[in-house]
Amino acid sequence: VGNKYATPPTYNAQALNLLKYLPAIDPAVDTQGCGLVSYAIPSLISNNEFVTRVDYTINSKHNLYARYFIDGYQAPAFFSPTNILITTQSGNLQRVQSFVAGESWAISPRTVNTAHLTISRRRNNRGYADNDINAATIGVNLYQAVPNGLQLTVSNKFTIGGGTNSVSHFNDNALAFSDDVTMLRGKHQIVFGGEWVQNQLNIGNAYQSNGNFGFDGRYSANGPNGGSAGSEANLDFLMGTMSTFQQSKQQQNALRAPIPSLYIQDTWHAARGLTLVGGIRWSPEFLPVDVFNRGTTFDMTAFLANKGSSIYPNAPAGTFFYGDPGVSRQFTKNSPWQFSPNVGFSWDPAGDGKTVIRAGASLNYDMVNFFTGQRNQQNPPFA
Repeated sequence: VGNKYATPPTYNAQALNLLKYLPAIDPAVDTQGCGLVSYAIPSLISNNEFVTRVDYTINSKHNLYARYFIDGYQAPAFFSPTNILITTQSGNLQRVQSFVAGESWAISPRTVNTAHLTISRRRNNRGYADNDINAATIGVNLYQAVPNGLQLTVSNKFTIGGGTNSVSHFNDNALAFSDDVTMLRGKHQIVFGGEWVQNQLNIGNAYQSNGNFGFDGRYSANGPNGGSAGSEANLDFLMGTMSTFQQSKQQQNALRAPIPSLYIQDTWHAARGLTLVGGIRWSPEFLPVDVFNRGTTFDMTAFLANKGSSIYPNAPAGTFFYGDPGVSRQFTKNSPWQFSPNVGFSWDPAGDGKTVIRAGASLNYDMVNFFTGQRNQQNPPFA
C-alpha cells in the first residue's frame, strides 16, 4: 500500500495466531505471488449393513415374520494443524436400525388381514473432528460451548468451518403399528386400514454457540489506510475488524407427536375392460410439541399495545409462551381434517387387450417433517 500508512499497522493478535493454521504457500502453485493455495479435503467413507429375516407358518391361516436391519455409516471429519481449510466439510457418524414384525391372517378365502409393528431409530453424530480448535484456542476472549469448531469467513478469500458443521447429536425414534384388510366381494376388491406412528426427535446442536465471524473488507476499503483492490477483506481480518458476528445458545429439542392415518378404497371391475377405483384417506397433521414446552408466539397487535406474557412478565411485549391464553404446545395450529380422495379408471375400449386408457386424480397433503416443525420451538430466547 506504499506510503498510505502514517504508521505501521498493528495487526490483531488473534488473527496472527490463526495464520499458522492456514496452509503454506507453494511457489509451484502460487506462480503469481498472490497467496494461492491448492488442497483437497480428505474423504473416508465406510458403510456396513446387516439384515436378517425369519418366517414362521403358524398354521394354514396364520403366517408370522420378523425382520431386523442395521446400517452403520461412517464419514468422519478431518483436522490438520497446518490446513484448517479442510474443516469446511463436516463429519457424519450415523446408525440406522429398524425392526419389523408382521402377521398375515387368512380370515376366509376372500378376506385377509395383515398387521405390522415397526420400531425404528436413527442416530447421527455430526460435527468437526475432535481435535479441531475453537476461537478460544487462538486467544479470542469469548464463551465457547464446545471445544472443537471455528467458523470464520473472509469474503472472496477463505472460509473455515460451516453452518451445518457444528457439533450436534440428532436422534429420531419411531414406533408404528398398522393394520390392513383386503376383501374380495363379487366384482369388488375393498381394502381399508390405518396406521399410528408415535415419533420423537431429540436434538442437541451447538449451532452458533461458538460464534460465527465474518470479514468483508468494508473497514479497510473505506478507511484512510485502504488496501489495493481485492485485498480489503484480508486486511480487515488482519486488523480484527469484523463486519458480522453471530452467536446464540445451543439448539435443543425434545419433540413428540403422533402421525395417524385411516383409508378405504374400492377397486370395481364394472364391466369387461373397465375398472373403476375410488378411495379416501384421512391424514391429519399434528405438529410436534417439545417435552419442556420450549417455544414462543408473536402478536403484533399485542406488541403495539405493549401487552406482554403473564408467564414471563419480563419478556418483550408481543411475545407469548405456553400457558398464556390461546397459546398451544405446538405454538401454531394443527390440521386435523385433512382428507385425500382419489379416483381413477382403466378402460380397454376394444376389449382386445391392445389399447388401454388410464386416468386418475387425487388430492394429497404434504406432511411437515419434524425438523421443519421445530422452528416453532426455536424462537428466542430458546435459540
